[in-house]
Amino acid sequence: MGRTPSQGRASGPPHEIEPGPRLVLRFALYAGVVLLSAGLAIAWLVNREVAGRAERTVESQARAVVSASLDNRLRASDFSRPVSGGRRAALDDLFRKSILIPGVVGGRLLGPKGTITYAANHRLIGTKLRRPGELGRALRGKVSRRVTHATTWRGRRNVKVLRVVVPVRLTQGARPIGAVELDQDYRAVAVSIDDARWRLAAILTLALLALYLALFPILRRVTSQLEARNRRLREHADERGRLLEAERVARAEAESVQRLLSEQNERLRELDGLKDEFISLVSHELRTPLTSIRGYLELVLADGALTHEHRRYLGIVDRNSERLLHLVSDLLFLAQVDAGKLAFDVAPVDLEEIVEQCVETSLPVADAKGIALTARTMHLPEVQGDRARLVQVLDNLVSNAVKFTPGGGRVEVRLKEVDGAAVVEVEDTGLGFSNDEQEKLFERFFRSSRAEQNAIPGTGLGLAIVKAIVERHGGQIELDSTENAGTTVRVRLPVAQRDLDTVAPRGRRLTGESPRTGISGPVIRLSHETLPASTPQSPK
Repeated sequence: MGRTPSQGRASGPPHEIEPGPRLVLRFALYAGVVLLSAGLAIAWLVNREVAGRAERTVESQARAVVSASLDNRLRASDFSRPVSGGRRAALDDLFRKSILIPGVVGGRLLGPKGTITYAANHRLIGTKLRRPGELGRALRGKVSRRVTHATTWRGRRNVKVLRVVVPVRLTQGARPIGAVELDQDYRAVAVSIDDARWRLAAILTLALLALYLALFPILRRVTSQLEARNRRLREHADERGRLLEAERVARAEAESVQRLLSEQNERLRELDGLKDEFISLVSHELRTPLTSIRGYLELVLADGALTHEHRRYLGIVDRNSERLLHLVSDLLFLAQVDAGKLAFDVAPVDLEEIVEQCVETSLPVADAKGIALTARTMHLPEVQGDRARLVQVLDNLVSNAVKFTPGGGRVEVRLKEVDGAAVVEVEDTGLGFSNDEQEKLFERFFRSSRAEQNAIPGTGLGLAIVKAIVERHGGQIELDSTENAGTTVRVRLPVAQRDLDTVAPRGRRLTGESPRTGISGPVIRLSHETLPASTPQSPK
């Protein structure tokens, strides 16, 4: 079912951007809580300091009272054992006149053994102290104080007091012989603390309120910046989510396409294998009847009773059957290359002799087109190779040069040695090829646009066969061509040839200007008029 626009908005992303006023209020509350917490902490610290100062004041007063009123009136015997009789009455009079002033609700004498030898509350005389550590500090000459709850000398229970323990010395500078324990009503201390606390509370309240009001513009500015940043972050997150989803979909599609391509490649490999097998089978089956046809043609042409017209017709049949036989041989050769069954008859080969014979074979066709076909060779050491296949290489290259060179042009075949390798160059002044087509010239069945435009016959297999033979001989083939200027094909073969079965293909195509020939030694120029009409010359 479709959704209404309101439904679409309601089902949007859960992380909607928080409204500005609500965000400001939240920050204001947070800031208020922080400031209140800071104020309470400051109030507690200040209150503690004020209370400490008030207690120290009371302690100083107690020390002054003991020093002025008791040090010169107490005896050593007052601390050695609990007092009784007349001495208790004398101490009662002394304490009530000098010690138990308003605010002091209790007083006691503490013996060095932790016994209360005298107390304004007589029921405590003779009892032991609950905190002997305070007496120990007093005997070391230190004053101690603490807040506690006690019973006053008048019998009022559970009164909050500030208890001060002051050491007693009979003479100035003498060791303490005991201590006086005074209880100060804490209400007298609290009065001063409360006054300071209320003043502090008023000051802190005003200060925090002023700070809170001053923070509002800052909070509004900060929250607006955070709101804008949140909006950008959400937009980036949404965009990244969309990109991740698109990437996931694209990856799934790529994997699907890859699987499909893998299946298609496997199918194409199977079809390619079937194609090679079919070509090999058909070529083999065609070669047998074509050989038979040519054999019978030779017998018929040998008959002297044939008329000129008959011989012309039979010559056409002979040329076409020869052309078909060459095509079948080329197909069989490439099928053997693909199947890895190509065999070579390896023997020492004289490249100079092969160049001369190939040029001699192509001279009639070149002269018929008005093309100057020449050879420039030098004597080189023999190379190890298959003579028939190397002849096939030279025949293909020279015949291509003649076919693609118009009348009045020039084709030159050069043989030289460069860096320990035999180099055969076939240069023509023919039609040439474009840079785009040079990339494809060594592919099977490729026909250049110039060949189709000028109706130049061919199957597109010649250069592919040449490349295969040269690479199996451990050599390289390079091609340099300029459109409407000519083409140079360069074959490089190692003079010290290795075993052909172990040679890996190393073919490549070269573009750019061809180097200078740099040929030394005898130069042989062949033409149709200077060569004998008999079979090719014998090797030198």
